Amino acid sequence: MNKKTWLTLLALVLCAVVSVLGALLTCPKCGYEQTEGTEKCTHCGADLPKPPPKVTTDPAKFVKPTWAIAADEEARKSSEAAKARKLWLAWFYARNAYTLNMMTDGTNSTRAAKLVSVQEGYEKQLRTSAVNCPLCKGTGHPDVRFKLSSGQERVMRSESSHCKFCDSVGTLGIFVRADQLNHDRAQVKRDYDALQKDRGWTGLNGLWLPGELTKDLTLKERVQLMHTLGSVCLDCAGLGRLACVKCDGAGWAKCSNMECEAGYAPCPDCGATGKPTKKTTSSSGKYSSLGSFCQTCSGTGRMLCRTCKGAAHLGCQGCGGRAIQVCKTCSGNGQNPICSQCKGDGTMTCNHCRGAGKMRNILCADCNGDGQTLCPICKGVGRAARR
Repeated sequence: MNKKTWLTLLALVLCAVVSVLGALLTCPKCGYEQTEGTEKCTHCGADLPKPPPKVTTDPAKFVKPTWAIAADEEARKSSEAAKARKLWLAWFYARNAYTLNMMTDGTNSTRAAKLVSVQEGYEKQLRTSAVNCPLCKGTGHPDVRFKLSSGQERVMRSESSHCKFCDSVGTLGIFVRADQLNHDRAQVKRDYDALQKDRGWTGLNGLWLPGELTKDLTLKERVQLMHTLGSVCLDCAGLGRLACVKCDGAGWAKCSNMECEAGYAPCPDCGATGKPTKKTTSSSGKYSSLGSFCQTCSGTGRMLCRTCKGAAHLGCQGCGGRAIQVCKTCSGNGQNPICSQCKGDGTMTCNHCRGAGKMRNILCADCNGDGQTLCPICKGVGRAARR
């Protein structure tokens, strides 16, 4: 055999010897060598020391975070929160996912459109609530009134009849007022921030992302992130629309007649007694009743409300029945006004180097050579946050 073959065989033998020696244990009492896995020394019977546990590494724990991975993680958490009916928490995660996704796919991609659709779905559920129908009182079936042979009126609830106002649902949808939405969101925001901190993520003016992604973040990228995240208008809770204050977002108001109940009011002629109140003089000179019951209400004591004509509600004059109005502060875009300091750019010219990025051929320490610095008012968002 040649020299190369001998060297190869020698290397194989050395590897085998090292493997055998690594698998041997030495008895601390008599020094007798034992094979790995033996609990007692075969020479003196002493207990052998246990081998150290093998260190195993989980590859998943060492995956370098990327913008795409971070966005996927936020989208997954948003879906989990939605399944648990925590809609505000789901909305925060979806909004964060949309912002992080901008660094990978931009804001015009199919994925970005899907995340926007998810946010809008959450907002639609958050901004609406339900109240009992004033006509059927939440039963879905209005009262049926009919007259007996005696002339008296009987009121019964028929399961076959359907309420025309609520379409037999029993409830009517109304828009939640902006102050209530802001209150609910502020409470969930504290929980959301705490959850992100527990994950070890870094907060960036409302945005949360893995700390590793902030190390090489340029000024331009930070401004892009802040513009995508935006600044929610507090007057409309970021929805661009306000629930009508006069009708509390219902589009209708309860009948103004305080005595009206489900479209009916006490009879004014008999005072809700159903008994006759008018009498006439007979030929004998005595007073006699015109009938055994009130002719106005047929003895029921109740009649259709003259104010609402039996509808139990009136259309809201403040919003014309629309129940919602465009926010005057943000003109319907859901964002705070443009920052007056940076005019919406999010950056300002560096005061130290006047935008040159250098001073006497030395990199400017204030802007790191960018010539621009973050706006001190809006922190790169481009919109003035109101406290």
